[in-house]
Amino acid sequence: MIEKYGYGTDYYGYRKKFAVLVPSTNTAVETEYHKMKPEGIALATRACVIPAIPVNSDADFVRLVESIGAVTEQGLRDCLSCSPDHVIFGYSAETFWDGKERSDREFARYNAIAREVGGCNITFGAQALQDALSCYPKARRLGVLTPYMPVGDRQVVKFLSDIGYEVVHIRGHRSPGPVEIAHEDFAKTRRLVDEINSAEVDLLLQAGTNLYFVDLAAKLEQELGKPVLAINAVTFWQALRSNGIRDRIQGFGSLLSEH
Repeated sequence: MIEKYGYGTDYYGYRKKFAVLVPSTNTAVETEYHKMKPEGIALATRACVIPAIPVNSDADFVRLVESIGAVTEQGLRDCLSCSPDHVIFGYSAETFWDGKERSDREFARYNAIAREVGGCNITFGAQALQDALSCYPKARRLGVLTPYMPVGDRQVVKFLSDIGYEVVHIRGHRSPGPVEIAHEDFAKTRRLVDEINSAEVDLLLQAGTNLYFVDLAAKLEQELGKPVLAINAVTFWQALRSNGIRDRIQGFGSLLSEH
């Protein structure tokens, strides 16, 4: 195990220090976490290095997800060198892949590494989402927005079905690459929200951590009168709450401000 030095406390992370593990192509996670971050929390962003491959088909998207999976363990081991109190996995597609059984297995594997090497636990997108959805017990029918190709959307539907939720509508940006996900504008995203929202939908969910959404999610909750969960708010919320940080953070939706 990496030694937890007794020298003192991280200057900026005097409450908690979180390592944030992201694909190297991702810019949104770090930006949105810093927007939501309470005082006394240090964020140490570390990258799993992947190529910025073009994504023009389902096969391309599968290769992208596989490239993330291939470097995740090393990325985790690398980020543990800063002796974090907790590690947040800042990506979502790979955590949903092939349903709940595989997701639980992957979470257990990576969490065991974090505990053995770094003496800490992890936040994994799929498990964080289950915790977040439990805060809205009346919401069983979902509208889902992603930046994914259809094969990615099907994986999200499978995972949500496995944990007992019905996806009424799902729409994907079909972004042409992992970097380009962060280039999608709010106007286009807002049009897709209209397509996934209906009277039958209890809650709106956004997946895809490089898609900027936390600011829009808060506005949509006020406009639509129903919960709207952004994946980066979900993972950051779970990391905070599982580490005893109960701050009510305003401006990013009801999950952080009320739960």
